[in-house]
Amino acid sequence: MGELPTLPSVFFTVSKMLSEPRTSASDVGQAVSSDQVIASKILKIANSAFYGLTGRVNTVSHAIAVLGFSATKNIVLTTSVLSALNLKNPIKGFNLAAFWKHSAAVGAIAKLIAKEVLPSKQEEAFAAGLLHDIGKLVLAICAPEDFAKCINLAVGRKGLFLDAEKELLGVDHTDIAVWVNDKWKLPAEIAAALTNHHKDIAVSGKYGELVAVVKLADVLARGLQLGHACDSSIPIMEDKSWDLLKMTPQKLDKILIESHEAMQNSMVFVTD
Repeated sequence: MGELPTLPSVFFTVSKMLSEPRTSASDVGQAVSSDQVIASKILKIANSAFYGLTGRVNTVSHAIAVLGFSATKNIVLTTSVLSALNLKNPIKGFNLAAFWKHSAAVGAIAKLIAKEVLPSKQEEAFAAGLLHDIGKLVLAICAPEDFAKCINLAVGRKGLFLDAEKELLGVDHTDIAVWVNDKWKLPAEIAAALTNHHKDIAVSGKYGELVAVVKLADVLARGLQLGHACDSSIPIMEDKSWDLLKMTPQKLDKILIESHEAMQNSMVFVTD
């Protein structure tokens, strides 16, 4: 874990600013502009199909004004995390592009689910879904040989990467996410999704609904074969998570129909 860099300081600056009611879009724009990577990403996303904005957005302050603070905060968060997780060398059996496609799909589908069952948390659902598997990427960066062994075992058995991790390493990517959060101090509800999306929903407490959203998004993304999550298996969604979401067949059909286009639009978050 000591090999992981710290998150860009602009993330903490913006998070603090957005908790203060008198903060303006111009104030946040000025802070964000100190980090060219994040500033460029905000402009790119604002001008993409993801938010469906009409008209060209030319400045960071304008982008923040039209996106809103909630969307801005999560763009800064996801960009900060993704820029810190740099896999320098390829790993045999691991397709990084397919991994990011899966991550983008889970984020996009999580937002679609939240729109139906948890509308006030759509942005948080997207960020949590996009980042849900970063524990795997941290393992790939810090212990590439162990990571490769886990992939080989999972693929060979046609089982979950999670089970291969536990058998070979004694820990899994949700445990690693706990350590990541200790270092980075991510927002509590996002951290809950990263650390609990394979656990019984009861452990998530007040964040249970958001975690259940990410659980279902992961299941659907795998079922639709959108990207690759380091294995070819699908986790079982426990009844308590279904009950918490109160998902109807009609809502589920709508989400499935919209999933492919939503995933394509969300790829702007994981591409340069």
